[in-house]
Amino acid sequence: MWVPGAHPRIRYVGAKPALFILTHALNSSRTPRRYAMFDPELLEKRKALLAQGIDPYPYSFERSHTLCETRQAQVELLGKDVSVAGRLVAYRGAGKLVFADLGDFEGRLQVMFRKNCYSDQLWDVIQRQLDLGDLLGVRGQLFITKMGELTVEAREVEVLSKTVVRVPIPKSKDDRTFFQLSDAETKYRERYLHWITDPAAREVVVTRARVISRIRTFLESRGFVEVTTPTIEMSYGGAEARPFTTGIHALSNQEAYLRISPELALKRFIAGGFEKVFTICQNFRNEGIDRSHNPEVTMLEWYEAYTDYTYQMEQFEALVSSVAREVTGGYKVLYEGTEIDFTPPWRRITVLGALKDIGVDAGALGESELREEMDKRGVAPPRPWSWGHAVAELFSALVEKTIVQPTFICDHPIDISPLTKKKRGDDRLVERFEPAVAGMEIGNAYSELTDPVEQRERFERQQAMGADREGIEHHPIDEDFIKAVGCGMPPTGGVGLGIDRLVMLLTDSHSIRDVIAFPMMKPRDR
Repeated sequence: MWVPGAHPRIRYVGAKPALFILTHALNSSRTPRRYAMFDPELLEKRKALLAQGIDPYPYSFERSHTLCETRQAQVELLGKDVSVAGRLVAYRGAGKLVFADLGDFEGRLQVMFRKNCYSDQLWDVIQRQLDLGDLLGVRGQLFITKMGELTVEAREVEVLSKTVVRVPIPKSKDDRTFFQLSDAETKYRERYLHWITDPAAREVVVTRARVISRIRTFLESRGFVEVTTPTIEMSYGGAEARPFTTGIHALSNQEAYLRISPELALKRFIAGGFEKVFTICQNFRNEGIDRSHNPEVTMLEWYEAYTDYTYQMEQFEALVSSVAREVTGGYKVLYEGTEIDFTPPWRRITVLGALKDIGVDAGALGESELREEMDKRGVAPPRPWSWGHAVAELFSALVEKTIVQPTFICDHPIDISPLTKKKRGDDRLVERFEPAVAGMEIGNAYSELTDPVEQRERFERQQAMGADREGIEHHPIDEDFIKAVGCGMPPTGGVGLGIDRLVMLLTDSHSIRDVIAFPMMKPRDR
């Protein structure tokens, strides 16, 4: 059945409100093709308003209160005039009395229209020209109905924006919601519809902003300086990832890259004398898309001179746990039905130790024995092949997804960590940790490599290994970065945190697309 007020491309099927299929219904043939996205009936209503001398898109509207402020101050405001505005989200009644609900970012408020308060022209607008989704401004006296509902008796009404697209406003009754927009693709592609129709989706955006604000407050309170790093770089580095490539027109189309990591730029700040720096930026990696990956992600990275990864583990858990407490009200959150406890200190494991716990003593195995172990356990061998790559692949396949509570995974193989100091006491490993929660890595950190000669040798060894199984080459050698380190870089602890994944955990969001305002999507089939 077609639902009045429904989105023109959404068909609701049967009685279940969340179930619908997408159709390619075209607008009336009388509608010009350039207006094909608009609803013909709503276009006619817009035209009718204009013909009556009513501008349905005024320049401003002066509110005395938001809807939430009106509710909060109702004791003081009862019997007084208020001026409020919002989106028309419910419409009830006929004849000489009409009730409607206006909604805004913070809630909704009932409005009552009496016929004897309006001219015939305006009453016709109220009864015939309004649709769910329209933005209205009303002025009138605040009172409480016999049913106990706070209401504005509107003596004036103004159309603030006439919709020409059907907005799928959900309908509520007895604490139940009907006709809720639920198609994931529509939510992600037309995010504005998601925000209009689902307060929970708007709350995710607010929570994300609070997370970022709290991160800044935490780091600034500890003396960190926020800096910016280039989005477009002539040489990419700081991570193993396929970059997005572009050209600089002003430089004869010289090849350039979107940043895959701010690491090398931030280390230049440290070499230049800044002891505590951080940045919150977008990173761009031309790779896969799934529930925890998007080509454009938001990262926090910070670097602190005269510290190592042990110190930074304590700082990382202090930061994340304080953000969780400030944003959610406590250290414990529910994620996909499981309670996650961010209370510090977090568990610490090593890559080799965790493998040994499940019967794989990788530290005692050579490369050929590791290959046999991988064959036995059905784990595909990595490319490029090395002892370190094999150990990392085994850990990823057998251990990482089993980690639920916040855990630091420490001491990774040197073969996969070219920017990190060797592990004290074991040259096969480096001083690196990855924090993992609910089977997801949410960060990465090192005792940073500060020897410029060893750094160059590491880069050269990495390049000699060749591409991985996805065809991604190890990043080029950044000569200027090596020169900066050669000018003298103090001992440094460096940390990266994936903000999108942290917000997923704190908002109980299954997919990274739920916490990125405009996630990457395949082009819509025409």
